Amino acid sequence: MTSDLTGLILKNAQSAGIALSERQAELCRIHTELMIEWNRRVNLTRITDPGEIVVKHILDSLVPASELPRSGRSLDVGTGAGFPGVVLKIFSPDLDMILLDSTRKKVSFLAAVLSKLGLTGIRAVHGRWEDFAAARENANAFRLIAMRAVRLEPSHLAFLASRVLDSGGVFASWAGPESEKAARGIAAEPFAGLEFAGSFSYALPGGEGTRSVWKWRKKEPAGR
Repeated sequence: MTSDLTGLILKNAQSAGIALSERQAELCRIHTELMIEWNRRVNLTRITDPGEIVVKHILDSLVPASELPRSGRSLDVGTGAGFPGVVLKIFSPDLDMILLDSTRKKVSFLAAVLSKLGLTGIRAVHGRWEDFAAARENANAFRLIAMRAVRLEPSHLAFLASRVLDSGGVFASWAGPESEKAARGIAAEPFAGLEFAGSFSYALPGGEGTRSVWKWRKKEPAGR
């Protein structure tokens, strides 16, 4: 299973035009196998087939990575089993990543994953995004906020992105077909200090449908 799964990750990445090294694919393989093991006793994901995990979790996290900041302090909101945050960190080692989730069991799983992977510059934090955004030490401190498994709400931009992002920082929200309409509506709304930076769409293999990532950027302060 080990070598086959690593090869499958590499094959899918190559087909998507992603330059993933064998070592990076191996780290994704370890993450996947630990998730399957833990999922037997902790509800981490409803997707349990390794091939489906490669496409629906790993590839879905990887494809947008080249369109996002690849260094600096980063936050994955509602990270769950670590997607996209762990995969983004593996692909872009210069990211200083925080994996934020409000479910303690998921944070415990992530701590075990990070220990096994041996990565530095990434940690799991238990908490709510509302409290994280309100903390003074997080103000204007992040280059990237990623949010994949959480339905986008205006408050994510008005309260989270506007407070936590540094000037030029990017907020990126993943959307499937069922949530794209809501994202489009929010993109039409004005948010103080933020500008809509566009969206891009991509198709996952196996007829999984079109996905999209919607981006906002923190404006530079006036007079700078």
